[in-house]
Amino acid sequence: MDQLTAMRIFVRLVQSGSFSEVARELGVSQSSVSKRLASLEEKLGARLLTRTSRKLHLTEVGGDYFERCLQILMDVDESESSVRSLTSNPTGLLRITAPVSFGQRHIIPRLPDFLSTYPSMKLDVILTERQVDLVGEGIDVAIRIGTLADSNLVARHLGDGPRLLVASKSYLDKRGRPSHPDELKDHNCLVYSLQNSGNIWHFKKQNKTFAVQVQGNVQANNGDAVREMALAGVGIIMISKWMSQPYIQEGQLEVILPDYTLQGFPIQAVYPHSRYIPSKIRSFVDFIKQSFDADPQLQNTP
Repeated sequence: MDQLTAMRIFVRLVQSGSFSEVARELGVSQSSVSKRLASLEEKLGARLLTRTSRKLHLTEVGGDYFERCLQILMDVDESESSVRSLTSNPTGLLRITAPVSFGQRHIIPRLPDFLSTYPSMKLDVILTERQVDLVGEGIDVAIRIGTLADSNLVARHLGDGPRLLVASKSYLDKRGRPSHPDELKDHNCLVYSLQNSGNIWHFKKQNKTFAVQVQGNVQANNGDAVREMALAGVGIIMISKWMSQPYIQEGQLEVILPDYTLQGFPIQAVYPHSRYIPSKIRSFVDFIKQSFDADPQLQNTP
């Protein structure tokens, strides 16, 4: 058995935690994957993984071998990508992750054109609100929204997420329309729990800044869920322009405090640091960046 292939199988088993997932990726049976792992362990003379009814667990030796395999395979992939980029278009599997709502609206619709531009590419798309471990889970590039924590990952700015303050007409007719940020303290404000500022909302007007701690009876980790509550007349929300604009145009949501600028958020592509950026990552990030630049919903423009 080819040693590099065996190492790749072992690494993907650790990253996915599933024999069936790795078998599907390789187009082989689960028993074939199991036999290849057994052959690798026999060659090394050590048990790398233990399997329970639900999970795969690294042994102490397996954990050390996994880290070494990751580095070796990254070096091999970098070398191959460096040569390939000089002679051909990007090829191979690109694994992408993005937040659910943003991915559905702004990543998935752009992928057909990307595949048309790069027909030799294959995509594995993971939409999740979870902060994915790129290296540990074998992800090539993540689309992340908001300020990034310090890390050894590379980040490239793709665009911006302007925010608006909105509520339904029924709510505003009942509770009144705020004319100053401080008045939000008397309103039911619904919070997207994953935003960095939490329940402290920031505003700016004529070089003056305001920070208001809001409260309400609903918070959720999904922007669509918060928006649906606002549409039902439950309260006021701070939401991205791209998630609210269609409902504003249809008259279902009304913009509040339009003279104030709300703190927006950066949209970034994040990928593992390496000496050489694989052509498949570079091509994807360049493509998305160019597409986002032409989208007014993803830029800080009036």
